[in-house]
Amino acid sequence: MDHVKLISREEIQAVLTMEQAIEMVEKVYEAHGHNQVLMPAKITLDTGESNDWPPYGGSYNAMPAYIGGSLDISGIKWVWGFSGNRQKGIPYIGGMIILNESHTGEVLAVMDGSFITDIRTGASGGVAARRLARPDSKTLAIIGAGVQGRMNARAICKVLPIEELRVADLYPQAAKAYAEEMSAELGIRVIPCESNEQACRGADVIVTVTIADEPLVRKEWLKPGSTVLSLGSFQELDEQIPLTCDKLVVDSWAQNSHRGELLKLVKSGRITRERVHAEMPDIVVGRASGREREDEIICGCIIGMGSTDIGTAGAVYRKYFEKDESLSTFAFRTYHK
Repeated sequence: MDHVKLISREEIQAVLTMEQAIEMVEKVYEAHGHNQVLMPAKITLDTGESNDWPPYGGSYNAMPAYIGGSLDISGIKWVWGFSGNRQKGIPYIGGMIILNESHTGEVLAVMDGSFITDIRTGASGGVAARRLARPDSKTLAIIGAGVQGRMNARAICKVLPIEELRVADLYPQAAKAYAEEMSAELGIRVIPCESNEQACRGADVIVTVTIADEPLVRKEWLKPGSTVLSLGSFQELDEQIPLTCDKLVVDSWAQNSHRGELLKLVKSGRITRERVHAEMPDIVVGRASGREREDEIICGCIIGMGSTDIGTAGAVYRKYFEKDESLSTFAFRTYHK
């Protein structure tokens, strides 16, 4: 291929809806369940996120994947997150995606990866909520009033009959702004809460989407039948929640054993693969059960998989951009010696 398409965030936003993102995450999970995905565990370049040097407070992840079946696409996402970006007026997370033709390796497109990361993360929460939460769940608690607090609310409100959304954030003004915006967008009651406990007690579904590395949700706040979803990069839950819940579900054990909510428990040997009820792909293809009883407390740790980025990006590219001559292109030549 002589030309590679350059696809901007704005172009992707114009065509990719949350409903489509949820559908694509389900399809990628289904491909995983049928062993049609090649996905090495993500590689992390730490530039001060958890080390003392270099002191930049961030990290990068390289996330390659091939998805077979009807999707048949290869690519890699290069994504980064820096804790100091908020003070600089820059999003905490950014990224780009390179799509490759699966049979030749030729580059098809270089795409903004930030919006796809944002929307597929929310969609992953939506898929988990649909499979794990009580179908009559009406109250949603969101811990973290940022981009993912919004994306997960949008996704979960697509799959469950949510009537009340409670939000708590380290910054009260952020929670108030979130409540005003999301109540208007979703058409439901949105309550800014003064504490995480106020948001969580009595909630049917609880979602943590922060950059914290400390327990934000306590086990004693959970009611029977609740579903707790942790989508952050570090610990956000009281360790007794994953240790004692009725079912512990992950999107990928390989990912969760190296990063995210369960990392400290895995490193200390307190959680092993045997403790995990199922991975999400097994539930999607029917190889494992989701919710079976109304009173089950289910904990889902959804760390995020590069395959969902590549699958979503590939589907968007082929549906909307494959033959769009209005997009920017640049010459991509291979020289043979």
